[in-house]
Amino acid sequence: PKAKRVVTVHDMIPERMPETRRRLDLLTLKRHYLRQADHIICVSEATRHDLLEIYDDIRAPISVVHHGVDPAFRPGLPRVEGLPERYIVFVGNRGNYKDANVLMRAFAQIKDDFPDHTLLFVGGGAFTRRESETATQLRISDRIQQVSLPDQAMPAAYGHAEICVFPSRFEGFGLPALEAMACGTPAILADATSLPEVGGDAARYFAAGDAQNLARQLHDTLSDRPGMDHMVEAGIARASEFTWNRAAKETASAYRATLSLQ
Repeated sequence: PKAKRVVTVHDMIPERMPETRRRLDLLTLKRHYLRQADHIICVSEATRHDLLEIYDDIRAPISVVHHGVDPAFRPGLPRVEGLPERYIVFVGNRGNYKDANVLMRAFAQIKDDFPDHTLLFVGGGAFTRRESETATQLRISDRIQQVSLPDQAMPAAYGHAEICVFPSRFEGFGLPALEAMACGTPAILADATSLPEVGGDAARYFAAGDAQNLARQLHDTLSDRPGMDHMVEAGIARASEFTWNRAAKETASAYRATLSLQ
């Protein structure tokens, strides 16, 4: 009998945002794989929605299986040496739809009210010339920092942040949001694509791309210590629902259902 095919789709970014495509984004092969699939797994409802909207000829059953968060991401870990005492953290690549520039502009609006806070970018490489120029124009050059950390330091880097901001306009899932909440860090997320699906009621949201709206959320959150304490508890509880054990069981179930069709 013909071998069964199960295809996992992590995002539809190249289709939704053609300007992000790399030369090796083989979209014609992606369409072929999806048309030939006996079952499709999407990592979020948002990805499933995009898939069906873009490839409306898909006939295979689709399961949504959310990612999990590694148990290493937990609160209470020792502080990472060399990081600022109080900081707002952004993790990962900063360019294009990741909207790090939106966070810079938002931080510039609140920096005077929170003079002891640093805006910390983890990963993503050193600041580009354009980013440095933007920081100078916004007068935040002395208040922002970029560091690269090993994977094992990330839980503590999240855990000692005042807030984690994930302003990305498009995510197939959005793992940094989940990792931050698992570490007991309040999360402010763009109200876009899969991020509300991950953060649920535990996170706060701003209109994607709106620096003024993000500034208000940052200001309101940092000014509300009881509210932040609630976000810590709610975030840990929310993140506990996303385990790799559950993801593995749901993935295996999709494979078993597909094989039973033989």
